[in-house]
Amino acid sequence: MERLAQDLAPLEARRRRTVLFALLLFLATPFWAYTLSFAFQALGLRGTGLFYALLVALPPGFALGLLYTLRLRFKEALVAPLAEALGFTYHPVPGLPQYEAEASGLLPRADRYESEDFLGGSVGPFSFRSSDIALYRRVHSRSGIVYIRFFSGALYRFALPFRIPGEIRLAPRGAAPQAGGVSPRAVLLFLAAFWGLFVVLLALGEAEGDARRALSTLDFVILLSLPFLVYGLGLWKLGRRERVALESGVFERLFDAYGDQTETRKLLTPRVQEALVEFRQAVGKPIWIAFRGNEAWVLIKGRNRFEPSLFRPLTPETLRAYTEGWTRDLKEAERLLQAVAELSSVCSIGA
Repeated sequence: MERLAQDLAPLEARRRRTVLFALLLFLATPFWAYTLSFAFQALGLRGTGLFYALLVALPPGFALGLLYTLRLRFKEALVAPLAEALGFTYHPVPGLPQYEAEASGLLPRADRYESEDFLGGSVGPFSFRSSDIALYRRVHSRSGIVYIRFFSGALYRFALPFRIPGEIRLAPRGAAPQAGGVSPRAVLLFLAAFWGLFVVLLALGEAEGDARRALSTLDFVILLSLPFLVYGLGLWKLGRRERVALESGVFERLFDAYGDQTETRKLLTPRVQEALVEFRQAVGKPIWIAFRGNEAWVLIKGRNRFEPSLFRPLTPETLRAYTEGWTRDLKEAERLLQAVAELSSVCSIGA
């Protein structure tokens, strides 16, 4: 930490130069656009709108590139030493590959996947790999195809010293078993509202003596809603993974548990439920957890663990604030594994 504090001066000087230069590029963009427009008119260039737009975008694009490079440099210079001091391995890019993240079973299908801030190592007897991830959906708009982010968070993969039969999942109360997905309750509530509205309209139609048309409409609505009904029931109970009601009221207010009834109750003992509740309260954000075989996956929504501010001066006070925040984030893995360690008392479930 003392050595890192001594390196603040050159980092702060680089931050000031880069931010100032990027700001000047942004401010110069309107004048650059006007100059280009005047030059194009003087040269009589027509039908070159796309080329003109690309030239106008050069200064702000270069400024964004400088800020992105500075951001990566900050992470390497500040976060990496902190992670190394704690015995972890860190690099800003890339994070977990998409195939590994999808193997968790906690992520829905995405048209685009991004990951950064890889963090790996061991906490006690548990080894882990993690990264920040973001999922995007492809949307067609008038201007073309755009990608809209619908989920971001931190994904942890832990190796367990014992084996769990089958698969047991935990999701935030009322949420889907997969992050960003549609919950079964939402689908069934939609169907209930849909059918309620239809019954009202059907009653009004019969009151007007148009029973034949009402029956024809009823057949159409049944066919239309059948796929939604099957989908909702499939989310509610898929194979042997069904919702398991447990005794702890606090746990039930925070989580929905899915899995085989017997194995889930063996795993989620009152002591384990209490540990998971404490972990959820410490994180302060929605989490999804999957126990499968010798692995435990944890997905924390909205977690951006190592993001330094480029517009905040680097001083010893700033470094201390970063250290406290980043140490707390790095220690999340340890707090989680303390909760998972409670499972050691039920290792016999894998026997």
